[in-house]
Amino acid sequence: MRKTSLIIALAIFSLSVFSQITDKYVGGAIKTEDRIRDLKFPPLSDNIYRKGWIDFNKNGKKDIYEDPTRDIEERIKDLLSQMTLEEKSNQLATLYGYGAVLKSRLPEPFWKDSIWRDGLGNIDEQLTGLRADTVFAYPYSEHTVALNIIQRWFIEETRLGIPVDFTGEGIRGINHMRATYFPSQLAQVSTFNASLVRKIAR
Repeated sequence: MRKTSLIIALAIFSLSVFSQITDKYVGGAIKTEDRIRDLKFPPLSDNIYRKGWIDFNKNGKKDIYEDPTRDIEERIKDLLSQMTLEEKSNQLATLYGYGAVLKSRLPEPFWKDSIWRDGLGNIDEQLTGLRADTVFAYPYSEHTVALNIIQRWFIEETRLGIPVDFTGEGIRGINHMRATYFPSQLAQVSTFNASLVRKIAR
C-alpha cells in the first residue's frame, strides 16, 4: 500500500512538472508565430549607435565614459559623477526574473514608470523556464534574442544607458529548465562518495 502511494505520488509530481515545462510552449496558449513576432521587437533608438562608440546618455557628444579608448578608471569616475543617488542605488540591486519579481518577458511601456527606469545592476534567472512558463527559455537562440532585447531597453531607454547584467544560479548545476540541477551540497557530501561529487563538479 505504501509503495503504491509513493508510485502514484511520483507519477503525479512528474506530470505536474512536465505540464509546467510544456505549458504555453508546445500546443499552449502562446503559439510559435506569436513568439517570433515578439522577438521582432522594433528598434528603440538607432541614433545612439555611432562609429566606434555608443552615445549611452543620448546627449549627442562622446563623454569620457563612452569613449572605449580612455583609461577605465577615468571612465568610471566620469560615469559616477553623472549618476544620481537613485541610479547608484539601482546598480546595487538584483531583480529576480519573469515569474518572480519581473512581470514581463520582454520590455513593456510601463517599464518607463518602474523602479528600473534608473537602470538596474542585475536580473537573475530571466526566462529560464522554471517559474511562470518556458517561453523564450528554449531554444537557446530565442533565449539569447530575448535577453538582447531587454539589454537594448536598458541601453536605449534609461538615462545613462548602463547595460544590465544577467545571471543564473549555478552553485550545483545551472538553474534552467534544460539543464541538470544536482542535489544540494549537503546531500552530495552525505553520499561520502568523493569521485561522484567530482563528476558532478566536472
